Amino acid sequence: MRTKFLTIAAIALALGFASCSQEQGLINPNADNGTSTSMKVSIAFPRGAQTRATNDSNATDNEAKISWVDVFIYTANGNFSSRTRLTPDDFLLTGSTANADVYESSSKIQTTTGAKNVFVGINLPLHVASALEKQPMSAVYNAACTMTSSELADANFVMFSTEVATPTFVEKEDDPANKVKVQCQRLVAKVTVETDAALVLTGAPGLLGDIKFAINNFNTKLFLMQGAADEYKDPNWTPDSYLLSDFEVATDANFVQVLNRAQNPNPTIDQYKPRYAAENTSEKKLKKEITRATIRATFIPQVVTELVSGNFTTNNNHGVTAPQTFYAVTPSVEAGVFFFFDENAADTFLSVRGGEKLTYVDGYCYWDIFLNKNPLKAVNRWDVLRNDFYKCNITRIAVPGRSTPNLPDPDVTPDVDTKITVDIEVLFWNTPILSDYNI
Repeated sequence: MRTKFLTIAAIALALGFASCSQEQGLINPNADNGTSTSMKVSIAFPRGAQTRATNDSNATDNEAKISWVDVFIYTANGNFSSRTRLTPDDFLLTGSTANADVYESSSKIQTTTGAKNVFVGINLPLHVASALEKQPMSAVYNAACTMTSSELADANFVMFSTEVATPTFVEKEDDPANKVKVQCQRLVAKVTVETDAALVLTGAPGLLGDIKFAINNFNTKLFLMQGAADEYKDPNWTPDSYLLSDFEVATDANFVQVLNRAQNPNPTIDQYKPRYAAENTSEKKLKKEITRATIRATFIPQVVTELVSGNFTTNNNHGVTAPQTFYAVTPSVEAGVFFFFDENAADTFLSVRGGEKLTYVDGYCYWDIFLNKNPLKAVNRWDVLRNDFYKCNITRIAVPGRSTPNLPDPDVTPDVDTKITVDIEVLFWNTPILSDYNI
């Protein structure tokens, strides 16, 4: 069975993907009384954006892939008219401008004359595309769509129009008025994490290793059209609309390796292990409401306390080289932290000195990176915005960090960096055009 795929890149359209027959969506014959005609759709994939840095190598092949395109047509008064699903075989590169590459469908889409509203969805899950057939145009802006992380950014990356197209169709099918140009962008942001070549480790001496990260608080409830600037309100904007069930929590399988710049000073974009975060904005910016990158690493303390013949002794030559569960007891801020490999010794020490005991299972420690901490506009602080690229560079880590991935103080806003210091560069996540084929 031959399969094809289409990717968007810097110069030419790469055709392909699973070759499917065109799916003609539901047409509402009572939507208006215009004369029958047809239209063609052109999709412009932006190369850059004002006020954001650009980099034409920001997207990988998989991030630029297109499997299908849904074209939604509504009447001038917002009634649903039709949905048509196209495949990559229906599109050809027709031209490029300074800001975009334009692809035009070779297939005609049946419609009627008169004023219309047109939107384009790329790689939309079928349940989302089908649901719009039963709704007026207002649903594109106001209906909360539920999509999991795997639906939004796994085999395919979901994209949607950045604004409505408002053509007025005429009876003559080849008239330029019957060609519609729509700009699209992804509904998710891209996140990469790296450690600076001059990473500073503070806190307790020891060995830090196997540094990985995952996305926590992945928002699964979105509007297809981005909310108006400056707030970009989403379905979970207010505390009253926030539901814990609308957010995905990272599992062990979600963690991927952080790039080590000391070992790889000049990485290519393909050498990063990205993770993706759906757009997530909120009014109060509480920790529990916003999306974050959770950092996980193993730690082997250099200095441990042992219980020998009823006495506590310090051992800085324990010989442990592989991560294992350890215990941290803090009698007081002034006394500092004491580390143990033996839980019985830790419990005995705790009973004598008091304080708090933390258990670091398998040596794992955790920190959080709250994204978009220095936005162009203060109202967007801590918000994750669609089609942005958050490139995180860790410059300082205070070990050992937290003993669990659980979010501390969920009902407060993030404060200044204390346990981990990160420089975050916000790039426009371009859609480069790739010129290779995969058949």
